[in-house]
Amino acid sequence: MSDPLHETELDPARFPEFRDRILAHDAEGPGDHSPRAYPGGERYPLPRPRARRLRAFDRVLVERRSRRRLSEQLPSAEQLGRLLWVSHAVHAPPGAGPTPSAGGLAALELYAVAWDPAAWLPAGRYHYDRAEHALVGLYPGDARDDWRACLPSLDQFEGGALLWVLVADAARIEAKYGERGARFALLEAGHLMQNLCLASHSLGLCTLPLGGLFEAEAARRLRLPRSDRVLYAGALGAPL
Repeated sequence: MSDPLHETELDPARFPEFRDRILAHDAEGPGDHSPRAYPGGERYPLPRPRARRLRAFDRVLVERRSRRRLSEQLPSAEQLGRLLWVSHAVHAPPGAGPTPSAGGLAALELYAVAWDPAAWLPAGRYHYDRAEHALVGLYPGDARDDWRACLPSLDQFEGGALLWVLVADAARIEAKYGERGARFALLEAGHLMQNLCLASHSLGLCTLPLGGLFEAEAARRLRLPRSDRVLYAGALGAPL
């Protein structure tokens, strides 16, 4: 049986080639680390969070739990804005934010699928513009059942107002790290999902991580570039 992770492991014999690849990539210049943008989509700017009394971070860490009964009502724009701001927004050039990124490449993109037809954000598929702190509408009219064909883990919980889909720009990360870039992309997806989970809990919400998904089908539904890789999904809602 093949072991994809084993194929990306480093050892002393392979390290010089890996090191030289990185040096050659860096010698070509800083490259494009700018966040992805969809200029033609309808934009929904999110509020930037105001200062508030924060829950103790250690309490957030200790109390976070995965809940399997979630409200179908979309959180407010203020809640969603704060959640995304502290989880994945750009806070320093050229694209640095809360999620650790191999080589500072910022190769992780976050998509959201809103399911609540009566919410301030129309049901549909969105991209989170990290630089502008806005959700950009891509394709309208999604419902929870529309995603059942590519997300069998929907049967493992009730409700949910929004679906997160974490996507790696594989071309960007593999240009520097080769096949080991796949390992880094998975690590980054875990970092971002933990950010979403902890930030959600601090706001009285829950992000439920979902590993049961058909990645290629999810990529088709989002109409992603062929070099993108769907890595992870999660459902957001208030716990019931």
